[in-house]
Amino acid sequence: MAQGHHPNFSADDITRLLYDWEIAPSEKKRFLLKMIASRIPWQMSVEDAAEEVKDPFLRVQARNIGPELFRHRIRHSFYKLTLRGNTGHYKDLEESVVQLSSLGFPNQSYMEMKKELDRIALRISELFDEHSSHLTEEMKVQILCQVLYQEEGFVGNIQNYNDPSNSYLQHVLKSRLGIPISLSVVYLLVAQRLGLPLYGTNLPLHFLLQYESGSYFTYIDPFHGGVLLDRFTCEKFLEANGYPLSPKYFTKASTLSMIKRMCRNLIHIYREKQSKEMETLIKDQLSILESRSTPAE
Repeated sequence: MAQGHHPNFSADDITRLLYDWEIAPSEKKRFLLKMIASRIPWQMSVEDAAEEVKDPFLRVQARNIGPELFRHRIRHSFYKLTLRGNTGHYKDLEESVVQLSSLGFPNQSYMEMKKELDRIALRISELFDEHSSHLTEEMKVQILCQVLYQEEGFVGNIQNYNDPSNSYLQHVLKSRLGIPISLSVVYLLVAQRLGLPLYGTNLPLHFLLQYESGSYFTYIDPFHGGVLLDRFTCEKFLEANGYPLSPKYFTKASTLSMIKRMCRNLIHIYREKQSKEMETLIKDQLSILESRSTPAE
């Protein structure tokens, strides 16, 4: 399904840049490629953007350079994320995990993923309304976990933990299986749609969530079916695995820190699987995420 006519997309603008790229000397072509890539909204596929170009010759050119535009767009997106740094909100989370997911599933459809997340959020919202007369913060958490685990079936992929697909949103939404951080991302994207105070927690070895409202606080483990945990249990887990107790393990995770962690997980998995090409591809993304001062090349 075409995703054209995106409010932030101008086919005429892309056409002009493609024309400039076509006639530019070789030393300027790379710069123009980056310019074109940055003008394609992250919600729109590069293929759909190319099809919006009306000039038939330039449309063919756009298709031909599609893979390069795809690569530059991810780099541009991750570079923007580094400029914002470790913010206390998740406004960048959906864009960032969708871009990361596209590395594993280049033909994914953002609109399909969005529709699925919207549908789940609507279901939870309806249950909130049903219980509105006595809806506490604790009940909101219970309903969130009930829908995501019991109704939708999101759970940890214990059988195939080291499958790289577990880290890609496209696959997690289809299979309902993931690792702690990717399942946490699903919870966060749904919670964001509902305005819930849910945050990631960068616990070593096992990423968790924390729900923090004025009257209620709990940790949530999406990998084990959304089980609720207290601080003492989390500290015992750290001690059992040889980690000193430190407040830094319980701070709220930013989008930037989460995407870095997901990249490191993927690098480790691809290295184990001796998938050199994918390992290098993810390493390139991580190098952008870890660089604050150097523009993405």
